[in-house]
Formats: sequence, C-alpha cells, structure tokens
Amino acid sequence: MNGAAAACEWHRRPAYGKDRRRGCGGLEDAWGASSGRSLPRLRRKCAAQLRDAPLKNLPIASKLLLAFAIALLALIALGAFSVSSLSIAAERADYIGRDQSQKLVVEDDLNTATSDYGTAQANIMNASTPEQLQIAEQALASRGAAIDRDIAWLGPRLVSAGPRKALETMKAEWNAYTATVQPITALVRAGRHDEAMARYSATRHLYNRGNTATSAILTMQKDNMVKIAQEVQDTYVRTRNWMIGAIVLVSSIIIVLLVALVRSIATPLGTVTTGLTELATGNTAVAVPDDDRRDEIGNLARAMRNLRDQLDAAERAKAEQTTLIVDSVGRGLEALAQGDLTARIDTELTGPFAKLRENFNRALSAMGDAMRAVTEATSGINSGASDIRQASDDLSQRTEQQAASLEETAAAMDEITTTVRQTAAGAVKANSAVEDARVEAEQSGGIVSRAVDAMGGIERASNEISEIISVIDGIAFQTNLLALNAGVEAARAGDAGKGFAVVASEVRALAQRSADAAKDVKTKITASTQQVEAGVQLVSETGAALNRIIGRIGEISALVGEIAKAAESQATGLQQVNTAVSEMDGVTQQNAAMVEEATAAARSLSAEADELARQVTRFKVSHERPAALTPASPVHDLQQRAAEAGRRIARATPTRRHGNAAVALAQDDWSEF
Repeated sequence: MNGAAAACEWHRRPAYGKDRRRGCGGLEDAWGASSGRSLPRLRRKCAAQLRDAPLKNLPIASKLLLAFAIALLALIALGAFSVSSLSIAAERADYIGRDQSQKLVVEDDLNTATSDYGTAQANIMNASTPEQLQIAEQALASRGAAIDRDIAWLGPRLVSAGPRKALETMKAEWNAYTATVQPITALVRAGRHDEAMARYSATRHLYNRGNTATSAILTMQKDNMVKIAQEVQDTYVRTRNWMIGAIVLVSSIIIVLLVALVRSIATPLGTVTTGLTELATGNTAVAVPDDDRRDEIGNLARAMRNLRDQLDAAERAKAEQTTLIVDSVGRGLEALAQGDLTARIDTELTGPFAKLRENFNRALSAMGDAMRAVTEATSGINSGASDIRQASDDLSQRTEQQAASLEETAAAMDEITTTVRQTAAGAVKANSAVEDARVEAEQSGGIVSRAVDAMGGIERASNEISEIISVIDGIAFQTNLLALNAGVEAARAGDAGKGFAVVASEVRALAQRSADAAKDVKTKITASTQQVEAGVQLVSETGAALNRIIGRIGEISALVGEIAKAAESQATGLQQVNTAVSEMDGVTQQNAAMVEEATAAARSLSAEADELARQVTRFKVSHERPAALTPASPVHDLQQRAAEAGRRIARATPTRRHGNAAVALAQDDWSEF
C-alpha cells in the first residue's frame, strides 16, 4: 500500500473518526517530519480517497439503486413540471376555444341583428302595400327579440371592464332608440308618411350610436382574444424553454451518474478481471488490486488473493506428491524387471495418485494369477497331447464309416434334385400370374390419376367461385357504405330528404342481405372446397397405394423369376454336390494321413509345454509356491460332447439303406471318439 493510501487508511480508523481534519493533518506532520518535505500531494490524495470512500464502499446493488433513484426522481420532477405547464396551456386554450369564441359569435350576431333591425325599420318606411308592411313588422319584431336575447346572454358573461361598459352604453342607446321608433309603425299604418319620415330621420343618430356601441363591443372582444392568444403563445415559449432546460439538466444528471458508476464499478471490475486472467494463465505473482474496498468488488479481490495463495500451496503440494510417486513407482517397476511379482507400492498416496497405486498393485496381482494359471495349464497341455494321439487312432476308424454315409447321401441328393426342378417349373407359372396382376394394377393407377386431375379441376372451380363471392361481398359492403352516406346526407337535408332516406335505408337493408347471402354461400363453398381437398388427398393416397402395390408386384415378379433361376441353379448345384461327395471319399483317405501328422504335432506340443514350464519358474508369484493342480483333459471333454451329439443325430435321423451301404446311427457307438 502506498503512502497516500496508508494515510487515508489511518484516517479512517475509529480512533481518529471524530476529527478527520486534525487526524489527517497530524499524520501529514508526522510524514513530513520523517521525510523532511511538504506533503501537498499526500493531502490531495487523502482528501480524494476520503471523498470517494462512501461511494466505493457501498454495495453494487445500493449504487445502482441510488443512481436509478436519482434519475427517477429527476424524471418525475421533469414530468410533473411538464404536466403542470401543459395543464396551464390547455386551460388557456380551452378558455379561448370555448368561452371567448362563444362570446365573439354572440356579439357578431348582435351586430348583425342591429343592422337587420335598421333595415327592417327602413322597409317599414318604404312599404307600399299592407303585405310588405306586415313582413317588415315581423322582421322588426324578430330582430328586436334577437337583440334582447343576445344582450341578456352577454350581460353576466362579460367580466372585463371595457366590454362590460360598452355593453351598458349600447343597451342604454338602443333602448332610447327603440322607444323613439316604436310610434313610427303606427304612423305608417295611419298613412301619415311625412310625419313618420320626419320622426324616422330624427332617430337616425340614436340608431347610429347604438350600432357604433355594438361594433365597439365586437372590436373589444376580438382584441381581448388576440391578447389571450398572445399570452398562450408566451406561456408556450416559456414552458418550452423551461422544459428544454430541465431535459438538459436531467440528461446531465444521468450522464454524471453513468460516469460515476463506470468509475466505481466497471473500471475496478476490469482491473480485477485482468488479474484473474493472468492468474488463470499460471501467473501467481500477479498483484491483487482494490482489496481494501468494502463492496462486492473488494470481496472479489480478496477472493482472488485467497485463490492466488491456494494455487501457490497447491503447486508446492503437487511437486512433493510427484516426487513421492516417482520414487514409489520406480521401486515397483525395478522389482517387476527382476521377475518379482510379489512387489507392491506400500506408500500412501492422495488424490488421483491413490488410484494409480491401486491399479499398479492390482496389475501385479493379476500378473501373478496369470503366471500361476500358466503353470497349471502346462501339465494340462501334456495330458492333452496324449489324448490327441489316442483320438487320432479313433478318427481313422471313423473314416470308413463316413464313406458309407457319403454313398447314402448321394442317393438323397438325386431325389432333392428332382424336387427342385419341379419347384422351378411352378415358379415360372407363378411369375406369369404375377405379371398379369401387375398390368391390371397399372391400369387401375391410370384411372386413379385421371380421378385426381378431375378432383383438382373441381377444386380450382371452387376457388374461382369463392373469389367471385368475395367480389360480391365487397360490392355489397360498398353499397351498404354508399347507402349509409346517402342516409346521412338525407338526414342533413331535413324534411326534403325523408323520402330519399327511406330509399337509402331499403338499399342498405338489401345490401346487408346480399352480404349475408354472399357470406353464407362463401361458407358453403369453403366447406365444399375442404371436402374436395379431402377427396383429392384420399384419391392421391389411393394412387400412391396403387403405385406401391405395382412396385411390390414388380418386386414379387422379380423374386419369382429369381426363385425359378435359383431352382435351376440348385439343380445344377446338387449335381455338383454328387460329384463333391465322390471327391469327399478320396478326401477321407487323406484324413488318415493327416491323423498321423497330428500325432507328430502332439509330441512336439508336449515338448513345447515342458519348455514353457521351465520359463515360468523364473517368476516369483508368491512367497510359498502352491502345488500345481492337474486339470481335467480337454480332449476327454471333447469326446463326451461328440458322443452326445452322435446320440442326438441317431434319435432324429431314421435308418436308411441303399445298396450295400448301410448306416445305422441309432446303433452306432460314438463314446470312443
């Protein structure tokens, strides 16, 4: 550990925890007194490690939770600010779109109504017939009622001082005007047009003041809406700027957290990983970084340090164990080279080397058992050689009996040859019948193929019908949509479109029934298509089955032909067998000479067995050599098995006699063989 790390480690101890500054300064004084120089660099390192110690010693899970909690809180604050700003903007927009726009519409209607009222009053003055006068009076009354209604609606809704004062002025001016012009209608009815015209001219200035007040209200409302719209725009710009600043701030916080996490987790973890990689390559001298941390990385570093120490200890133990194994196995192999099969590895070995010791001792035990078995087998070989000589004499006697059996065998082979020829003739007839069956099966396969093609045509026609039904369904849907649109337009037309609406409703109902019928037909066509597909599949499987049957019939035909050829070949072969039986008689005579040679070989075998016994005696297989056991002669066992086989053949084969050669297996005695 370097000086700065030691200083900060000393500073973190509990004894100096109450006064960190005094503790670090005292250590610096001691360090400076011992080294004779100032310690600004030590002071900076100590301060940096003390500052980073809380974050470095936190568990990784706590670091991640802390980082994500800070980022989440920043995002929540940003979201809350955005929602609040958007709510304010939405309220102002709703205020403009609903309240102010309604006021503007009513004020515009009021302005129009005052103009129409003046026009109606002029129409009364210009009416030349009672009908025109009545129409003008109705228009005047209607516009007057509209003006009163609009004034009554605007009264409680105009909260601004300017528009409210303009409305009061307009109301006073208009009431004065209407009170003055009301007698004009009566004068016109009475035919006093000159007096009516004079009164009408005298009231024009009142009408103009009322109309001007109405225009002033509309102008003020428009100006107010422009002002509110500008306020909304200002709010939007201000909110946008605040949100951009908040996003930049949150992004900066997240970037700082990511950098802190990388420096606190990723960088130390990479250093520890590099050390572990070096350790895995066998470099046990690698340095262990960050083992003073109190988080998971510190635990990993301390575990790496323990692993390094354990690997060093394991290497030393392995070297000691290897030396012990080489010495123990070397002594055992030296004893084995001298022929001592009783030597064993008695040294205690551990780990996988204990298995080596056990296998070595077991191998020597197995070799000792093998040598004892070889020693015991030597006497058995000598006894077997004598039995072989005796068996050779018996074999020469049996050779004569084999010659008689061969003659009887030749007669039986003649009968078998005749039977095989009859079998060949029957195979030819069977081949002809199989060929006829194959031709009929191929014709059936052609019929099935044409049926598959016909079913395919039906399937294609069904698919085309389904497509036509889909087109009809689409046309019905479009007709239904057009009828719906026609109904909507008829509803807009009012009473004039009622008849057209009824027709559109009927067309829509007809289009719906057409669509339902098309869907029903399409469903049935789909079901029919699925059944056709199932039929095509079944017919295809039938065609495939017929093709397999044709193939099998072809194979049977080939097999029957081969049987016929084989029967002919067997007849020829049996003739050759007859010849071979005659040759076997000569071979039997040669067997007698071979028996003599076998006797000489048995004598040589006995001599080799004596030499083998002499070589085996040089091996030490036990501390006290046991007496050799004489095993039963294998030749006697062979004689017993041969006699038993002869008796089974005698029971299964009846006695047959041909000419002068007679073989009676049931009465033959094989016990001497």
